[in-house]
Amino acid sequence: MNCFSNVAIKGHFEFKVVRSISTRYSLTCNDDRCRWCVRAFRIKDSTLFKIVKHDCSVNTRKADQRHATSKLISGYIIDNLRDPRFEVTPAFVMAEMQKLHGLDIGYHKAWRAIQHASALIRGSPEENYELLCSYLYMMTSKNPGTYTNIKIDDNNRFLYMFYAYGSSIAGWNHCRPVIAIDATFLKLKYRGVLMISVSKDANNQIFPLAFGIAESENNNSYEWYFSQLRNAIGSRENLIFLSDRHQAIANGIVKVYPESHHGICIYHLEQNLKRRKVKSEVIKLFQSAARVYKRKEFDIYMSDIANVDKKTYDYLMEEPPERWARSCSPQRRYDMLTTNIVESMNSVLLEAMELPILRMMDFIQVKLQHWFYERRNKAEGTFYDVSCWVEEELKNRIDLAFTLNVFPVDSWRHTDSWIVPESVKSQIVKPPDFKVPPGRRQKKRHIPATEPSKITFKCGRCRRIGHNRTACIYSPALHPFSRKHREE
Repeated sequence: MNCFSNVAIKGHFEFKVVRSISTRYSLTCNDDRCRWCVRAFRIKDSTLFKIVKHDCSVNTRKADQRHATSKLISGYIIDNLRDPRFEVTPAFVMAEMQKLHGLDIGYHKAWRAIQHASALIRGSPEENYELLCSYLYMMTSKNPGTYTNIKIDDNNRFLYMFYAYGSSIAGWNHCRPVIAIDATFLKLKYRGVLMISVSKDANNQIFPLAFGIAESENNNSYEWYFSQLRNAIGSRENLIFLSDRHQAIANGIVKVYPESHHGICIYHLEQNLKRRKVKSEVIKLFQSAARVYKRKEFDIYMSDIANVDKKTYDYLMEEPPERWARSCSPQRRYDMLTTNIVESMNSVLLEAMELPILRMMDFIQVKLQHWFYERRNKAEGTFYDVSCWVEEELKNRIDLAFTLNVFPVDSWRHTDSWIVPESVKSQIVKPPDFKVPPGRRQKKRHIPATEPSKITFKCGRCRRIGHNRTACIYSPALHPFSRKHREE
């Protein structure tokens, strides 16, 4: 049937099925004046076609074709979809069909063709969910130490899913005890959110820990996710979680990890201040207050905020400073004040958000395998007692230390230890005889009249350089206080 549809598309005509039985298949053109037809007879398990030359009138030829179905069009674009570097959009499909066959197809038909071709390559969303349990079973059997779990309702409908690779679980004990949590929405047919937990390893690199899928960000989904996270990686001393201000995350941490500390991202808090139209001066004070190491300095910055904007001060204090200020945190945050590492992970997985669930998991697995393989090879070629990042940091600080001037405590800068002859001590030098002028002290060099000025004047009326609006003589509309107006 597809070959007949392709012939009709190329010839810009339409046909109808006259007879369709097990032994005979007949097609004719929709135009009664046309003699085009196809007859197929079944002879010994084979099909014989007799085609009469098409001689359809011009009036019946169409730019739009009912035989150009989305299923048929998908065959033209399936090779483009297999190329990951090529983005296939409905606009591209519409242009391609116009270019190849001169057909004007609609946007929705082009979109359905893309979905059909994608299902042929990656499987339909329904097929992906049917194979999900088998996929998780194979994941645990082929990756020792991997933890997976899935939750369904009484009607076998998908609710939640969690998985953490064995390599991530084994490497967690060598990472900083800080976990950044976030969720990003999926662009699948059945929507949902992808929950991601990441940390930082000893080489200051992003270390993915676990992934989860749920229908939305709510109390039940996060409580289930954190319970599975605890089953997979357990807990550690001085553990701290970082996230945005989503209340469901806070509730899940309190219920599942009551012994840990929950900090919030100062970037999200800063964005909330900008939405409230807070002055840039106050935002800079907030950034300084959040980043300082001493509580005394924090109090100084917060008092400055209270003096400038009392409402903003009250808004910031609604969240305990222990959750966002470095100096007030009861546990070390290891210079991790934002959730940028999990946002970076979301950016890496951005193109996978449109894939079916199994293909998305394949994408994540390939990405993590590539990262861990490169890091292992790099680590095997390293002979330092510390990681490469720490070694580089130490080198930079040692190089900086060589540029500093270091003096002993009893150096010549301490006047009490100086041994100076009396003849030298008796020579008292007084400051120069100079009358200090009133006003603020000048810090910039005075430019003499003989030296050309670096300031460029540009007229606001004629837009020429070298004069201002008051001295302008080129503008047709004279300013009442301009020099030329006064001369007249």
